[in-house]
Amino acid sequence: MVGPLITMLPLSARLAPARFLDPVLLVVLVLGVALYLSFRRTAPATPTLPRARRPRILAWSAWSTLWLLSTPLVASTLTGCTETRGPDLGAALAGKDPQKAALVVLGGVLRTSDESVPPRERLCAASTQRVLTASRLWHEHPFGLIVLTGAPPGETAAMLDLMTTLGVPPDSVVRETRALNTRENAIYTAEILRDRGAEVVVLVTSATHLRRAVKDFAAAGVSVIPAAAEIVGRSATTIDSFLPSASALAQTQVCLHEILGYLRG
Repeated sequence: MVGPLITMLPLSARLAPARFLDPVLLVVLVLGVALYLSFRRTAPATPTLPRARRPRILAWSAWSTLWLLSTPLVASTLTGCTETRGPDLGAALAGKDPQKAALVVLGGVLRTSDESVPPRERLCAASTQRVLTASRLWHEHPFGLIVLTGAPPGETAAMLDLMTTLGVPPDSVVRETRALNTRENAIYTAEILRDRGAEVVVLVTSATHLRRAVKDFAAAGVSVIPAAAEIVGRSATTIDSFLPSASALAQTQVCLHEILGYLRG
């Protein structure tokens, strides 16, 4: 064991006062107190009856589940289980014809549709990370084709704007603007890849999304080399890891979405 499970530092060194302003932490704490007071005041005269206990058990189970799913510890654990990283691209692409190699980048969502904001700044964090990773890979390895996929059209337009800012030539890029989900990303991109004669395909998307995306592309008849973007990894376990937070709940939701989507097939 490299170190203790929990870094034993003073509480003040781990938790800033602002941490207790987190909306999820506040809601869970208040809800817990409310449940305690409510059931304490309305406890039945014969609490041993199973039927009388059911509402209490259900309420506390829901509260406990919300607390757990909102903790950084659970979010980090789910992230570690969900994320996938691809192989060494240098080795995977060795001996391949660069003109027959394609780089496919899956879009996320637009952060804003405000047209006063430059297109590349409208991307959500996930889409931005995917474009950054794809641009880096283009500079490291030659690709004859880059496919940006996702709807609405403004999404791939914003991705292209950022990629060209990062030095990727626009004439190497094809935009697919119909896909509304990962399965459609795969189906519509497969058509482009076949028309362009791509023989090797590198797929870039978030690490948590990569396993499901590879599966959908395989179902569409495209074997891909996975390349992870937006890698989060596991975080160190501290006192803060056991307290609910809005960011942890959001990350848990992302992981559960990917797990359920993969199992659904």
